[in-house]
Amino acid sequence: MKPQSLFVTGTDTNVGKTICTALLALHFMQQGADVGIMKPIASGCEIHNGELINDDARWLKKITGANDEMELINPARYMEPLAPLTAARRNNESTSDVLQKCQEAYAELARRHEIVIVEGVGGWMVPLAHHKSTFSDCADLVNTLQLPIVTVSRRVLGTINHSLLTWRATQEQQMLGWIFCDSAPVNAGDVAAETSPALIAEISGLPIIAQVPFLEDLSKGKLNDAVQKYF
Repeated sequence: MKPQSLFVTGTDTNVGKTICTALLALHFMQQGADVGIMKPIASGCEIHNGELINDDARWLKKITGANDEMELINPARYMEPLAPLTAARRNNESTSDVLQKCQEAYAELARRHEIVIVEGVGGWMVPLAHHKSTFSDCADLVNTLQLPIVTVSRRVLGTINHSLLTWRATQEQQMLGWIFCDSAPVNAGDVAAETSPALIAEISGLPIIAQVPFLEDLSKGKLNDAVQKYF
């Protein structure tokens, strides 16, 4: 896959978007590209040294060696592990400027780096913001950043429905292909796991970019090995 800025979305939460974002970044870095990473909106944050920090964003920064400020990598952060709009409302925070804040941070990262890999939040339709009568989701964020997308999906039973619903919902965007990621161990001989990716690719007409098995060791060395093996 050629180096280019991408938005990494998923069929659901906990499908492996963060791991796949890191793998894509490392993949392009191995090709010699100057790569920035971004997780523009994150919920489920904790306070570290007086600052609200998302562990996934911090891990992405560490694993890729990014020197950019966390304010650029992850400009919108919420404490509770909920849909961003819900988390913001429960903390009485306005979301009217969230997309603009993300766009400004992305523009600065794009100025600093050859490409930027952007991780989405939750699934494609998760509500991110509300302004006047408009609810914004990942489609609005992608349109704001003007990026092609890669979709991360599971291989387990049920993934055909979730994947194709996501594909249909992204028809107005440029979807480049699928990454199937085992975010949890999958039993050997699982027929759904063995057959679903090919059928999803056939129906959607989009290629499988990679199939990533469950990775227990997420050290940088092991991730670089996984890039060599699966991408």
